Amino acid sequence: MQKRKDFIWKMGGQQGEGIESCGEIMATILAKEGYSLYSQRLFASRIKGGHTTFALRVALEQVMSIGEGVDFLLALDQETVDMHGVEVRDGGYIICDSKVKPDFSKFEGSKVNCLSLPISETAMKQGSLLMRNIVALGMSVALLGFDTKMFKDAIAAKFAKKSQEIVDKNLAAFDDGHSLVMEKLGDVEIDTLPAPGKKDQMFLLGNEACALGAIAAGSRFMASYPITPASEVMEYMIKNMDKLGATIVQTEDEIAACMTAMGGVYAGVRGFTCTSGPGLSLMAESLSMASMAELPMVVIDVQRSGPSTGMATKVEQSDIDAACYNAHGDYAGIVISPTSIEECFYEIQKAFNLAEMYQCPVIFMPDLQQGLNKQSVPTFDLNRVPINRGKMMKEAEGKPAEAPTMHVAQTDKRFRKLETVADNYEPFLNNAKYDEADVLVVGMASSRGAIEEAVAEFDQEGVKVNHLQLRLIKPFPAKQLQPFMDAAKKVFIVEHNATGQLTNLFKINMHKKSKISSCLKYDGNPFTKSYVKNAIKEVL
Repeated sequence: MQKRKDFIWKMGGQQGEGIESCGEIMATILAKEGYSLYSQRLFASRIKGGHTTFALRVALEQVMSIGEGVDFLLALDQETVDMHGVEVRDGGYIICDSKVKPDFSKFEGSKVNCLSLPISETAMKQGSLLMRNIVALGMSVALLGFDTKMFKDAIAAKFAKKSQEIVDKNLAAFDDGHSLVMEKLGDVEIDTLPAPGKKDQMFLLGNEACALGAIAAGSRFMASYPITPASEVMEYMIKNMDKLGATIVQTEDEIAACMTAMGGVYAGVRGFTCTSGPGLSLMAESLSMASMAELPMVVIDVQRSGPSTGMATKVEQSDIDAACYNAHGDYAGIVISPTSIEECFYEIQKAFNLAEMYQCPVIFMPDLQQGLNKQSVPTFDLNRVPINRGKMMKEAEGKPAEAPTMHVAQTDKRFRKLETVADNYEPFLNNAKYDEADVLVVGMASSRGAIEEAVAEFDQEGVKVNHLQLRLIKPFPAKQLQPFMDAAKKVFIVEHNATGQLTNLFKINMHKKSKISSCLKYDGNPFTKSYVKNAIKEVL
């Protein structure tokens, strides 16, 4: 009888060893087969070298987080065993390259199965250590019990532009790795997952979903400067610009990017730019101008760990204050955040609509966990979000004026019109089941999956936990949130930063502040179900 609902596969080694490409082959094939997937890349902020892993959660039903623990760990070096071996669950497997003479002593007496196999030696039979990843892929497919044909077809397609000799050598490396594990396992049966059947789904990065959403919203103009973890948005737009008749400008810096996007908007097109925290700081003055001039531009800010360069390849949600307050003067703008990779597509379209409906800048804030990782999602509905360009100007434009009464009138107007944003935009994802709750948990961006899994376990235990995932950050939807706060004994904010930036917005804008406490995580790693659940238990 099938017991397993999902499993987590992870491969680790040094950057430049083909670990990501191996994971991509695995994920792409399983997505086509109908499995629900969530992937995660962890890598150092350098071009080559440094420890890296590719993790893949494979499930029969949609999953919203990478999960926790590992069932199958492929280690190309001892560092992977040392760092991630502790994550392997009872009954799980570690396969390590015998060349590194792996130390499995810490697993003696445990229920973890440790295999030392000649990954490097097998690759060298085909003439190159570069094929270690393909050997490891063959081992993984054997361990997981998948059919080899679809993987071999993918390998042949991947190397098709090279010589047939290269194709043949990689296929042989795959077969050799597969055979090694099959011989080692013998008659041992491993509990994996049955084939779920084909689904109408996509498997893509949050950054790619943002780019697709911008295209669906009618945007054909982007100005940007590359920055981790946001560059894939511009790369996707560049790759497709000729098909779209679009114009993409890679500028000399983020200031120029913001001003160039503003120029496109001023000319009447739906223009946008994309950056991360350091770039958002540089755009502050330009955003003030966009607010004053009432230019409906969109800025995508894929949040990363800071300050400054910080840990540029790790997750954080510490740009909230910058997005809300960084621009000088009485700045009027909108800040929203998607709650999933799927929402990166739909909510960015709404961001363009809001910008033009309210004639102001909109900052769209996914985090790195969403931007740089892939998830399988239902194929996008191109008709779900209709384009709404708001009131279009037909009269001649005005002229510069500095009359005090005019300044007051214009400032008041810019803030007054934002009062209805929460009425025209769904300010949060509502997972609140109870009229009276023991605790209300609120998160934003990528924390959704871990929170939902923790809440599901509380439901089974009879603990009443309501959950809201915030989309609208500014203007803060206090009126819409207050009934949920009133219905809960305590309010618990889950966020990825050290200073409680989202928590502070609640304390500034909400009544009954004594109810509010928070869980702050800023080590660069994503929230897990256990982490969130244990934190909530402390306030119950």
